[in-house]
Amino acid sequence: MRRRTALIALTICALLAGCGSRLTDEQRAALVVPQGGTAGTQDGAVTGEDGAVSEGTAEQPGAANPQEPNKQPNPPGSIAGGCQGTGGATDKGVTAGEITIANISDISGPVPGLFQSAQQATKAFVEYFNATQGSVCGRKLKLVSFDSRTDSGGDQQATSQACEQAFALVGSMSAFDQGGGPAAAGCGIPDLRASTVTAQRQRTAVSFGVASNVVNLVSSAGPDLVKSSFPGGVNAAAYLYLNADASAQNAKSMQKAAEARGIKFVYSQAIDITDVNYAPYVAKLKETGTKIVYWIGSAQYAVRLQQAMRQQGYTPEAFITDPSAYDPQYIKQGGAAVDGTVVYTNGALFEESNAQVALYKQWLGRVAPGAAPSYFGMFAWSAARLFVTTAAKVGPQLTRKAMLEAVRGVHDFTAEGMVAPQDVGGKRTSACMTLVRLKGGAWSRLAPASGYSCGTLIDTGVGG
Repeated sequence: MRRRTALIALTICALLAGCGSRLTDEQRAALVVPQGGTAGTQDGAVTGEDGAVSEGTAEQPGAANPQEPNKQPNPPGSIAGGCQGTGGATDKGVTAGEITIANISDISGPVPGLFQSAQQATKAFVEYFNATQGSVCGRKLKLVSFDSRTDSGGDQQATSQACEQAFALVGSMSAFDQGGGPAAAGCGIPDLRASTVTAQRQRTAVSFGVASNVVNLVSSAGPDLVKSSFPGGVNAAAYLYLNADASAQNAKSMQKAAEARGIKFVYSQAIDITDVNYAPYVAKLKETGTKIVYWIGSAQYAVRLQQAMRQQGYTPEAFITDPSAYDPQYIKQGGAAVDGTVVYTNGALFEESNAQVALYKQWLGRVAPGAAPSYFGMFAWSAARLFVTTAAKVGPQLTRKAMLEAVRGVHDFTAEGMVAPQDVGGKRTSACMTLVRLKGGAWSRLAPASGYSCGTLIDTGVGG
């Protein structure tokens, strides 16, 4: 499995690359999700001398003090520490007292509020930083927000506007992010996204997914965790996925990686986005004796498949999907039919103690009362943290060019333990992963016992 859009298949939500404006509403709603990851800072990585993540387990840090929620272990107070002088107006979107950053996320469209959590998390970090951390070399943060409208044209238009108004793009999440790639590259704006969804945006020189993912690189940690957790099903697995470019590429890549680690597949099937009858696919799962079902596609389709499985009295040993299902709405929509779902992720678990997650939740509650923390929100919070950390390292003479050069040197980012090590600058899939399982309407850790399991990257050759 992989971590890309935590893998985008990391496919975090891309459909037909380059065709956003030509899809039907239902097709555009069928966004595929990341495979596993969330981003993080330069500490806590399990690395070898060459900087590659090695096999093993990475531990997560402890919790914040609930009595003093602003006092965290390793607080971001050191983000801008020691930086003297403002440097004046050094580049577009930068003044002596302010840095303007922009977030472009899908707010409207066939799935209203699709990535609103990414925009909310970016706003939450900006509010947190300005209120408690002071400034970056004397400059406060100013956030301008845009709606990419779940459309490649919307992403392009918003990016063009942001190029003129902001110094950088931070924490953005767009299902059709290929639309804004040429505009971002053309103006040279640093683009620290929560995650890059399409191959086109991944190849854009100025764009970096803080959930760092590429389709052809899959961590061995995913299939190895599945093998150890469900040993009785490794000789009878199936891969089902939405018949859309991003999901299909990621499914094929992840299946090849799983096969390389000893998992045998007896059935593999693409399902058209407009298909509403899942009964034949369930019948085939039963006929082939499938014991482990993998799914790549948006959570709403995962719910549809599991409801069909429930109707036919079919219960596999494991139903495994990407982090898009790690969300309260998934439980609400699926109810008892989705109980038992296993999700792979390389971000901290909301159910466990984590200092950065505690900060994120606290400030999310201030800027968007009632909003639930999300996997995508963790990505965006981490992206904002990486932006501030990197800008402070650049110093008072902040320019887009200097910022991009600094980001390219970030290879083990964990956002103070919020996520597994991410090779943001190298644009390589994270090698670490955790499995969580839904049981009785609540998520809990399945494997490993703590932290993450870190493997090696398998080059499947798919989409590379």
